Amino acid sequence: MKYIILTGISSQVLKELQDDRIRTIEIRSPHNFYSVHGSDVGDLVFLTRTSYHDVKVGTLGLIARIKNKQVAMHRITHMTNEVLEECETFSARLQLELKSIGRVRKIVEFALEKPFVVEADEVTYLEGR
Repeated sequence: MKYIILTGISSQVLKELQDDRIRTIEIRSPHNFYSVHGSDVGDLVFLTRTSYHDVKVGTLGLIARIKNKQVAMHRITHMTNEVLEECETFSARLQLELKSIGRVRKIVEFALEKPFVVEADEVTYLEGR
């Protein structure tokens, strides 16, 4: 099955999702934000602690369903040497519900201007090597 993949997720967040089955995360990294921007509530995503450029066939992660999604823009202003600077950043908050553990079978889409998409298989407890 095809999944949008979220990379570089901390081990602690993945463990909490695995233990508690539901976890809300905030996405700020541009590549992960771009990937989830087009997703909808009910979609499945693949989360891994592996960095963006290190994902390969065999990468392990968690498969989760998006239960809730919020996108927000933050405006930051600061003044230095009489110059007012303003910056806007976007973030997405996702409430995720654990579905299973998965392993990447194939990289489908890997380009900065498009969502990162992989094909992955669910891994049963006895296959997890």
